Amino acid sequence: MPRALVINPNTSPTMTTEIEATAQRVFTGDWDCVVHHAPSGPESLESWFDYHLATVCVLPLVLQSPQPYDGMLLACFGDPGIFAFKEIASVPLIGIAEASMSLALLLGGKFGILAGMRRAVELMDSMVRTYGLEARYAGCESLDMRVLSFDVEPERTLETLVACAQRLRARGADVILLGCAGLTAFVGRFQERMAMPVIDPVEAGCRILKTLVEQSLEVSHAGIYTRPAPQRLNNLSELFSERMQSVLPKAYGEPSD
Repeated sequence: MPRALVINPNTSPTMTTEIEATAQRVFTGDWDCVVHHAPSGPESLESWFDYHLATVCVLPLVLQSPQPYDGMLLACFGDPGIFAFKEIASVPLIGIAEASMSLALLLGGKFGILAGMRRAVELMDSMVRTYGLEARYAGCESLDMRVLSFDVEPERTLETLVACAQRLRARGADVILLGCAGLTAFVGRFQERMAMPVIDPVEAGCRILKTLVEQSLEVSHAGIYTRPAPQRLNNLSELFSERMQSVLPKAYGEPSD
């Protein structure tokens, strides 16, 4: 039975529960799915600092899972740490943003992203540039809401999603991406209000990960994701817990000091 590990890189129990509901709906039949949030770190990821801190906090899940998995999904739309994780993961690992953007290319000419805070617009723009998809990108609209407030004010969230999507449509988008895993619970009601495809990145990530594993496709380590060259890690005890001291060398296969 193939097994998937879905990682919520923040520490929000509510968001983890919502991600798990979507993942369990996708990974049915012959599949088994486990969902974990980061063992420590920010409750929501809304800045570069949040992303980088979460990357370190997620390392134990990527490198020291207590049971074997056939694939891993990083369930945050910022895809924090995705390039580093692809280098070191022993199984296919993908992010929900790269998965949903890849899917959007099949459905329309340009996609638009709906994000939480205003500052997230620049984060989304940067990510799209990094993935080389500017020509297929209509832009990002902000709900001007904190991620953890989506479920606190669900009707306001839904109305704001619709208004922002209409602005993206005016900018040329014909496919809409929900730019936060915390919006996965809204996709059904939101799609009913929209006359164009709405992609839930959590579901997109789960389904694409299934496809990769079922086709026996691996992340290539022949180019950009070549595994890290061996490094000696010095003085880990100065900054890291005993658990992290045991985890970090696994990325290199070298002894630590």
